[in-house]
Amino acid sequence: MKAETEQAIEAILQRVAFCAIPVSWRTDNPFPGVGNRKGIRRGPGLDFLGTALFQEGDDERHINWVATAQGGDEDEIYKTIYRQRKEIKAHIFVDVSLSMDFGSERTTKRGVAAESAASILYALDKTRDKVGCTVFSRDTVHEVLPVRPARLNLIPCLAEILETDITAPSQRDATPGDGLSKAVSIMPNSRQLVFVVSDFLNMSKADWESLGTLATVHDVVCIYVQDRRERELPEIKGAVLNLKRFGFLYRVQDASGESQWVWNNERTRRRWNENWKAHEASVSARIDECNCELTVLSTEEDEAAIERVLNLFAGHG
Repeated sequence: MKAETEQAIEAILQRVAFCAIPVSWRTDNPFPGVGNRKGIRRGPGLDFLGTALFQEGDDERHINWVATAQGGDEDEIYKTIYRQRKEIKAHIFVDVSLSMDFGSERTTKRGVAAESAASILYALDKTRDKVGCTVFSRDTVHEVLPVRPARLNLIPCLAEILETDITAPSQRDATPGDGLSKAVSIMPNSRQLVFVVSDFLNMSKADWESLGTLATVHDVVCIYVQDRRERELPEIKGAVLNLKRFGFLYRVQDASGESQWVWNNERTRRRWNENWKAHEASVSARIDECNCELTVLSTEEDEAAIERVLNLFAGHG
């Protein structure tokens, strides 16, 4: 791991959101702790389910002497039945396309994606759940970390997000586009909690179809990463009158990561903002059609981003 990556990870871990993720299909507690997610089967555990008559062959350690005494029948012995705790499994899909390397404020969109992944991993570790992570780009899948305890995937996941070079040879054959579609193809049919962290600028038709299919089986949360300069161009304040009137050249980055120059004046800024609002509404509508939850994070946000992630976790389920 590179030295700068280690420093970046240390900084990210100072910004994580400490909050368990409630999952309505596993627990009734809005903020579950260790052991609070109820399983669907009877078995060894700490959650009291009820009492039943003791049968031959049952474990004598589970005899409930208080219930037996209250029963009043000397021939009837009661045992305690526990509910077996069952963990959930989760998976994080993180987009590291060229467009995710753009950032005009506190950090890049890739940096926000890493912070989001760290918060998710910390939250799942609070309930001792297992999680996998897949790093993908517009064209292909770059790395798949297996499902295992969240604490074991924390550093490897962040390192892959921050260090993945999308120009390096891929681990899988690449066809232009369909990166998310290829990434989610590894998901099993058993229900999981899924997070997709992306700027959704490089989505193909197959990607949107795969996201919708994914949500029919799994509980999917989309984290939409943005930058302020995608929404609005900078406005000159206190500058020379001619600059404010006629505008100036400004360099921007498109979805492919390429830079281009635009003439920044009042008319251009207005059209830029209108185009972004239309694009954002389109992305939000597509995510809603896929029956996925949605939250928006931006690179200029500081404590506000952490609060939004906490609200996402608290309101989930």
